[in-house]
Amino acid sequence: MIKQKTRWTITPWSEQEEQQAGLLAETLRLSPLVARLLVRRGCSDPAVAERFLFAGPQHLHDPFLLKGMKEAAERIHSAGETGEKIRIYGDYDADGVSSTSLLVYLFRELGYDYDYYIPHRMLEGYGLNRKALELAAEDGVKLIVTVDTGISAFEEIEYAKELGLDVVVTDHHEPPERIPDAVAVVNPKQHDCPYPFKGLAGVGVAFKLAHALLGSAPLQWADIVCLGTIADLMPLTDENRILVREGLALLQTMEKPGFRALAEVSGIEQGQVTATSVGFGIAPRINAAGRLDHARRAVELLISPSYDEAILTASALDLLNKERQRLVEGIVKEAEEQWASKAAHAEAEGVPVPSVIVLAGEGWNVGIIGIVASKLLERHYKPTIIFGIDPDTGMAKGSARSIDGFDLHAALTECEALLDHYGGHQAAAGMSLHRDNLPALEQQMSGLADRWLTADDWIPKTSIDLICGVEEATLQTISQLSQLEPFGNANPSRGFYSAGQRLATAGQSARTTNI
Repeated sequence: MIKQKTRWTITPWSEQEEQQAGLLAETLRLSPLVARLLVRRGCSDPAVAERFLFAGPQHLHDPFLLKGMKEAAERIHSAGETGEKIRIYGDYDADGVSSTSLLVYLFRELGYDYDYYIPHRMLEGYGLNRKALELAAEDGVKLIVTVDTGISAFEEIEYAKELGLDVVVTDHHEPPERIPDAVAVVNPKQHDCPYPFKGLAGVGVAFKLAHALLGSAPLQWADIVCLGTIADLMPLTDENRILVREGLALLQTMEKPGFRALAEVSGIEQGQVTATSVGFGIAPRINAAGRLDHARRAVELLISPSYDEAILTASALDLLNKERQRLVEGIVKEAEEQWASKAAHAEAEGVPVPSVIVLAGEGWNVGIIGIVASKLLERHYKPTIIFGIDPDTGMAKGSARSIDGFDLHAALTECEALLDHYGGHQAAAGMSLHRDNLPALEQQMSGLADRWLTADDWIPKTSIDLICGVEEATLQTISQLSQLEPFGNANPSRGFYSAGQRLATAGQSARTTNI
């Protein structure tokens, strides 16, 4: 029996939607196909659709609508005016690097006394830590401004206060029940924050802080915002759509030496930068620094005023990225062999193959196991957890990726008795536990998947926006479709399905076309 490779999903088109599309086409002078696609993407009102298509910097929201922004701006301004030393505290991924770099540009322009700190992924782990806070106090720092981190650091911020440090938190991750008692906390996802858009990246929140401190939107740094937003897979709607569009326009000129150097080593021609080339060309090289070395090298690249220095750093990051690819390939090979052995053993014993892939290896680099998990998920379409084991302590650090319908965070919560720490969301998560608990984790997670998922859930889903005729794909329509760019998370480049049409180029009776 041939296994079904995908299940097509096409939402029926209603008469109400047809009326809404007709109004859009007439009001905004759009082709019927583009109007129908906008309706499918939630833009059925002409004003909403017009803003989606044409919104510019004038549509950016007031930064002071963010809860805590007034207090954050006042404390940072006070520190700058009185000469207090400020330390930017970031994260080691591309969003954290972008956020840190943006505040470097900001404080440099304002003439403040500042430096920056990013923890080492392998040696320190994610977020604020006590040793880093002690180092800040020893260095005479008076104010720490976090970017892309800090929303869960309640205990660490209490310790910072004991050391005489003030902390302003800027973050975009899901807030816990207990918010840190910092001088100010700026995060649009706080339950009582009135900010109208919740989907900002960490660098987007940093941009809003810069807007508040400068009094106007610093669009000269939109390229940095574009990088972090795309790399962190934030929804390309509302403000993100504006900022990424502005950033891509800025990247065409490659004014910043760091971006020009990254484009050169990535093989991206000037004037040809797209959201795809940022996501698959530039971002991986920025991420490689934090995965295999130290993320400050990526910050140094983005803030470098010298092309000669930038090209040397970019070349080094390109080599790191190639090394990352080699390491990923090696771990994927070992993991596939381990999984094949596990599946063969299950079949020999007459028991079901585990429904969740749980694999572990000593020495597997914890900075890249998330990529390995993604690759195995793509190949087998099963929830996947990959662990790197410390041979000295027996502790295993894992990274998980999931399929539609299986909520990783909910599943890990069911298994929390086995875990030392865990966190994440439906599609991705991280955790740590002792290696002795790995078999029990595999058994419990697989049991949950068997209970929660239906037969259809194990088949990848391909979504089709609309059914249309080939004759509708006119040159005018194709031109108008470009106005829906940039494509990405929450604004995907999806397909049309043309049924009953024979295409001379392929001789097939049905065809999907990506926009």
